[in-house]
Amino acid sequence: MSSNTKAVSSAKEGNKVSTSTGRPTLKNLTRARVPRAGILGFSIAVTAAIGWKILISDRHKNNISSFYKTFDPERDYARMKAAGVFKTLEGRERPAWLNEYESELDNAIASLRTSVTRK
Repeated sequence: MSSNTKAVSSAKEGNKVSTSTGRPTLKNLTRARVPRAGILGFSIAVTAAIGWKILISDRHKNNISSFYKTFDPERDYARMKAAGVFKTLEGRERPAWLNEYESELDNAIASLRTSVTRK
């Protein structure tokens, strides 16, 4: 048993000698690194936001304003009308169920109006 205790004590002593120079300091490591990481993250976020505004948002705003400077809504409407965009139901008969449904809706709205006025 005495040989086992000598081996254990020599291993402990060997640990002290070999790790005394390269042992990392782990106490307060998070406290030391959090402010630096916070400043770095904040600066990256601000840089990205300014870059997005200058490169994307301002260009988009300028493109839209230049488009609407020359845009003529009446000419655009005339172009779509000539192309037949607004002729989707022209020349078609209305189905009978649609007329019945609209009359039911009108009756329901009228009954709601009378019930509200009575109260």
